[in-house]
Amino acid sequence: MSEYKKIHGIHIQALASDPSNLGSGQVWYNTTSNQLKITAVSTGGSWATGGNMGTARYDLSGAGTQTAGLGFGGYAPSLSNATEHYDGSAWTAGGNMGTARRNFAGCGTQTAGLGFGGYTASTAGTNITEHYNGSAWTSGGNMGTGRYRLAGAGTDTAGLAFGGYTPSAEYLNATEHYDGSAWTSGGNMGTARYNLAGAGTQTAGLAFGGYTPSAEYLNATEHYDGSAWTSGGNMGTARYNLAGAGTQTAGLAFGGSPTTNATEHYDGSAWTAGGNLGTGRQHLGGAGTQTAGLAFGGESSGTTATEHYDGSAWTSGGNLGTAKYYMGSAGTLSAGLSFGGGFMGSNATEEYAGPGITTQICSSS
Repeated sequence: MSEYKKIHGIHIQALASDPSNLGSGQVWYNTTSNQLKITAVSTGGSWATGGNMGTARYDLSGAGTQTAGLGFGGYAPSLSNATEHYDGSAWTAGGNMGTARRNFAGCGTQTAGLGFGGYTASTAGTNITEHYNGSAWTSGGNMGTGRYRLAGAGTDTAGLAFGGYTPSAEYLNATEHYDGSAWTSGGNMGTARYNLAGAGTQTAGLAFGGYTPSAEYLNATEHYDGSAWTSGGNMGTARYNLAGAGTQTAGLAFGGSPTTNATEHYDGSAWTAGGNLGTGRQHLGGAGTQTAGLAFGGESSGTTATEHYDGSAWTSGGNLGTAKYYMGSAGTLSAGLSFGGGFMGSNATEEYAGPGITTQICSSS
């Protein structure tokens, strides 16, 4: 029979008490209780309250990380141009955007942010682009097609905009690339749509779900190679207002309208059913990867429910402190961030610490 030392190269420690600095996968024998113990990852996790935003809002855009976050624009309860930085515990005011807006796309980092498109006081579907350098916004090149409810991906020097809505053209299939100074036309999507989900990069993009006036709820998926969109495998559940994560060859779709708990995996050619969400919802926040997903918040009426995904099943995590939807979100399964949201606008910020470490007893006397 194989011994622990032969497998791992070390003896199991014999300790009179449990160690205080536990790490995942640590094994020891407690000589006081005569128990063999191991630390394991728990799917519980918890949300901890972070600092409130200075300006309550929803329909804003965000970028960055949990300790270097950026929130900008939105509605609160009028159009906002406010920008705020997050350092992991508190929000501070940054430079105002040149154009107040909502329902727009953003990407990049706290010191190299990009905001484009959106709904403004004068234009339902603007083409205005702005760059953020960590303290001030400056004008970038205008998009060729003004729009809102679009999807975006990439960085401030390699951006991608696709889909969206305008009152005149309505449902769009237009795609544009950004090189840091100018937008150029890319290949049109095969299916015009808005309120879709996206993932990937400027040269390996993924678009799925969405809404059109004819088909309404869509199951259509498309791949982008940097110049042209091609059809991918249809989703099993047609929907819009869904959440997405992952890459072009390892995508994850979950939730959406009409309210559903359906989860699906994408392998680059076909969608397959995954484990259902415990709480069906739309307008939800999502983050992570296909094998380490995170779902939180959502509609109807706002929910606090948080769930983890391990690639096959969703398990309940710690609830958000404040029920909300239409919030901004960023981060990963173990470092999530939720900010803003709510029907009338919220300034609540919460950090998610992710799965915790728990001790399991393997055997006892």
